[in-house]
Amino acid sequence: MNKQLEAKIEYLIKNIPRLIKNFSYRQGPDLYFYKRVTDLRKRHPLKKLFNDSYFFELLYATLTAWDMNARGAKMKYFDEFKKNILKNQILFEELDNLKLSQVSNKQFLQVIKKIEELYEGLHLMKTEGKLVSNSKIMHFILPDLIMPMDRQNTLIFFFGNTMESRAKFLKIIDLSWLISKQLDLSKFLDDEWNRSIPKIIDNAIICNQSSKYRK
Repeated sequence: MNKQLEAKIEYLIKNIPRLIKNFSYRQGPDLYFYKRVTDLRKRHPLKKLFNDSYFFELLYATLTAWDMNARGAKMKYFDEFKKNILKNQILFEELDNLKLSQVSNKQFLQVIKKIEELYEGLHLMKTEGKLVSNSKIMHFILPDLIMPMDRQNTLIFFFGNTMESRAKFLKIIDLSWLISKQLDLSKFLDDEWNRSIPKIIDNAIICNQSSKYRK
């Protein structure tokens, strides 16, 4: 790992408590649908949810509420969207119940290979680019394992640019895992935006980037 990324990790480990305390984010359709989809995930195993059309409708609505069909991004029609996720059902189920902070060093290589395979198999957008849409849908379905990502916050924070790639996606998974092993982030969990450890890390990055833009 290069020194720049090491410094980013050290910064987050030191400042996550402060950033989460100062985190403030809008409350609207994005939070409403996010709470609905994560509550559903907590109550039911994936095998059951993958047989429930409502679950896919909720995933689709949540992605839309998270701006994945705006500002030039165009999602595939619902039927194609659902079909593509179902094609990857086995991989999703193999990763189900894994928690980022509880993945051991020994497990991590195998887990990251499955995550990479899942990333390659998901094609949810009409427009180019996979990192943002794939990380978000993977987070909704595997909320305790995968961190949602975007260009303006995640990519700029870690890499200083908004260019997507599979390598960057996998590196961010690696970095989020390292951070989760260094801190007890469970104490920041709540029933609003901090609903999982991966999202807590994401929220800290959003807070950091938002404060930079306000200066």
